[in-house]
Amino acid sequence: MKYTLKHNLLYVACLSALYSVGDAYAQPLAEESEVEVVQVLGIRSSLSGALDRKRDAASVVDSITAEDLGKFPDQNIAESLQRVSGVFIDRQSGEGSKITVRGFGPEFNTVRLNNRTIATIDVGAVDIFFSSVNLSRAFDFQALAAEVLTGADVVKTPTSDLWDGSLGASINMRTARPLDNIGLHMSGSAQGRYQDLGEEWGPRFSGIVSNTFADDEMGILLAVSYEDRSSRLEESRGGPWAYYSGPTVDSEDSVEFRFPQEMGQSFTIDDRKRLSVSSTYQYEPNENIGMTVDALYVDFSRETTTQGINAPLQFPFFADVEVNENGTATSFTKTFGPVDYRFEEGGGDSETVALGWNGYLYLDNGLSFTADVSWSRAEATNAATRLQPAIKDNNPWNNPLQPGTTDNPLAGQTSPDFQNNIITWTNGDVPSWSTSLDLADPANARAHVALTPSIELEDEVFEGRFDVSYELDYGAFRGLKSGTFYSERTKSALPYNSGIYRPSNPDGPFDPGYTSAGTLFADNNFVAHFDPTDGVQAPWEAINVPNGPRPNMGGRFFSLPEDIFTSVTVPDLLGDSGADFPRSFLLTDKEGYCQAIREGSGNNDVCSSQARPDLARRVQETTYGAYVRLDLDGEFQELPWAANFGLRYVETETTASGPSVELIRIDPVDADGATSGLDYITTERQQLSADNSYSNLLPSANFKLSLSDKVDFRAAVSKVITRPNMGSITPNQSFSGLFGLSNRSSNNTDLKPFEAWQYDGSLEYYGDNGNAFSISLFYKDIDTFISETTELVPSGFSHPAFGEIIFRDTADRNRDGGSIQGYELAGLVYLDFLPGFLSNSGIQANYTFVTGQDDEAEIGNNALPLAATPGSGLEGFTPHSYNLIAFYEDESFSARISWNWRDKFLVRRSGGAGIAEHFDDYGQLDLGFGYTLSENIKLTFDVSNVLDANTIRYADVRERVILNEYTGRRALLGVRATF
Repeated sequence: MKYTLKHNLLYVACLSALYSVGDAYAQPLAEESEVEVVQVLGIRSSLSGALDRKRDAASVVDSITAEDLGKFPDQNIAESLQRVSGVFIDRQSGEGSKITVRGFGPEFNTVRLNNRTIATIDVGAVDIFFSSVNLSRAFDFQALAAEVLTGADVVKTPTSDLWDGSLGASINMRTARPLDNIGLHMSGSAQGRYQDLGEEWGPRFSGIVSNTFADDEMGILLAVSYEDRSSRLEESRGGPWAYYSGPTVDSEDSVEFRFPQEMGQSFTIDDRKRLSVSSTYQYEPNENIGMTVDALYVDFSRETTTQGINAPLQFPFFADVEVNENGTATSFTKTFGPVDYRFEEGGGDSETVALGWNGYLYLDNGLSFTADVSWSRAEATNAATRLQPAIKDNNPWNNPLQPGTTDNPLAGQTSPDFQNNIITWTNGDVPSWSTSLDLADPANARAHVALTPSIELEDEVFEGRFDVSYELDYGAFRGLKSGTFYSERTKSALPYNSGIYRPSNPDGPFDPGYTSAGTLFADNNFVAHFDPTDGVQAPWEAINVPNGPRPNMGGRFFSLPEDIFTSVTVPDLLGDSGADFPRSFLLTDKEGYCQAIREGSGNNDVCSSQARPDLARRVQETTYGAYVRLDLDGEFQELPWAANFGLRYVETETTASGPSVELIRIDPVDADGATSGLDYITTERQQLSADNSYSNLLPSANFKLSLSDKVDFRAAVSKVITRPNMGSITPNQSFSGLFGLSNRSSNNTDLKPFEAWQYDGSLEYYGDNGNAFSISLFYKDIDTFISETTELVPSGFSHPAFGEIIFRDTADRNRDGGSIQGYELAGLVYLDFLPGFLSNSGIQANYTFVTGQDDEAEIGNNALPLAATPGSGLEGFTPHSYNLIAFYEDESFSARISWNWRDKFLVRRSGGAGIAEHFDDYGQLDLGFGYTLSENIKLTFDVSNVLDANTIRYADVRERVILNEYTGRRALLGVRATF
């Protein structure tokens, strides 16, 4: 490790913590006095604490607080946050992983722990093409145990002292502080987790101990949690929904329709383990000086295995086609219908370490100083295996039907026993379909795809800030605060795969690639399609061509050892769907399949893992600046008011590197114009680096007027930014296409941030008995947006016969944005007016409406046939969503029932086949119960997704389903002890 200034600062901070321990114990202990502290815990205290933070905040804030030390009402912190109005969650394996606020997705929301950025990496995501290497800013809540937290604030309008970077909201998660709860406190839980699809239990443990020492001037807290769980997911895939126009096998008449290019069903076993350890040390010798040291360690691993079947339907052998009024194929027969067996492994291992120091000093003259230094690093290795044996026909080329031979295996197709696989298909959320060949017969399996990409990811963050505050008592002026800040973040990605194919056995019976295509397919190790060269016009003719192109397994030609497959029947796969599809198929032995491919192809690198530094990406982002904030309060016609005005200046500098080429020249394939082909002559791919910088001036104002002791009015205005996705600014470009269709695709290293002005207003009511109601209005005017656009630009080269070559230049670019507006309604009612035990119940509810418009969005699919356009709607914005929670709590029993619903919304304006993609509406019912056995012991039982809801992703119209996923119900049964 290189020791830089940031490491030295942390070192000094830790030394100061150690010194304070000795200093505290050197002081004489004061006489102990026994003070009985009565602490109210549970649902009501959680709701009350959240409302107190909301009302006392200097801006528009919504909060959640723990029911007890380390106890949240949901199984995941993201799922607790979705109870906040305007907050939606993205789910992975059925559980909350990322959040969207007021329509702005995970990239637009900053997430911090104790007001510090925590390095984060998605575990499990690998793009086999390495076109995207996941240099995302989005925080994955699955990596952080809820048990180490006491609450979270969703800040919807910023103040100038708040870290910038969010168009949606700034989320700050809070951990417990030992000096906030004097004395010795311990809490722990032991739970068993059950998921009905997988029918397996998994353990979940947590414990927190906190104590204060040295006359309560020093405190230490330690929290540990561990979870080991296994889940099963079931899914049906379809799409992209491609366009077909032409005759069919059974008719010469032209017919047009859209159909899924592939579809299939599968199940996934998702195993996860997470160990979280956090600790906090505090030292406050008096009320004017103090310091806090925090440490966090998270070890998170995820392993997934997917097995099932997938049918590529892109081949144009249609018969018996039925089409509805939208131009969607509702049923057809494929007279040539290959089927792939899915075997996919994913997941990865990650470690996160975070350290932080905070200190403050208050002077008697109203002047105060605070400083904060933090560092965190996350490292992960994400791996993916994609093996796809397949069936096509019953004529394997290494053992063809008579009269075929290995010199001419195509002759085997003249055998009276020859059969192509035939697929019949009927559309549905889960399609019904059948095959003519037995998918459970190992004799029908053929070699096809073998991919083993992986990627090493690292994220490192260093932050420091220094703040000075001065209390004022001059007219309406109450305080002046200013400060400076510095942040340095570095994200990097190093891909791995099987390397560039180099055959060691040119006479092998089959081949996953070939020397003539070694460069073309080197990046992602796809099993190459045959590319005729040297007069060889068919794969079987190339068998005996020395060192030349030979038959490849990509065409599903070669049989495999039958003992590497296991025939299974999964009768309950997607059993509630009502669909009829093949539920008997083959499971693949990974090592057996890989070894068979190695032996048959002569390529010992198959299924290996080799570092590809030529494909690496790295981004270093440095931000620094200063702010000033003025706090005021007073009375207006005897109505109290408070306000803050601020200005924040931030400078951003980036250095990004990635794999790219430079264009040297463009040569015509035929100079006389006989064809329009072009050869793009480029440099060898190399690591290029690019710098960028920009500055932003961000004003903010927040105002609060107390119309009565129960009613507050708030108004706010601010300018906000979100910086570009780090993966979008790494150098990368490629060239392709004929004359007239010449393309340049690239990243944009000069992107500026998203910028918007936002305006908020709210009216809030707080009753004496804890009831609360609020209505909030918001409007965001997006000045600067980022989206992928295509422009016509000169290439600087000409074709000798046709003239100037013009590029269709596609890249992310800054442009004018649109507008977002909406409102939020929230209410909390305690039903204490009801008789008897019913007076212990209550209802909490909220509703959010969001609408957006992007007039300058490129509606590129207007001209696409049989495709519905998304209009000017913005991606990711859900028009309607609501939460409804009913709860009951007395001295011994508590219950909560929660319903969360989100409307359908646009995911991508231009998805697969160029048409839009949407998420269907989704609702989930959750239950939670608690029973107190004694003053210290409580039984808990929680169930998520009680109604077994499934998620559906579809294309431009609802009947064109892309993904239908079932995640099942999840239950937690446990015991909790608090002392």
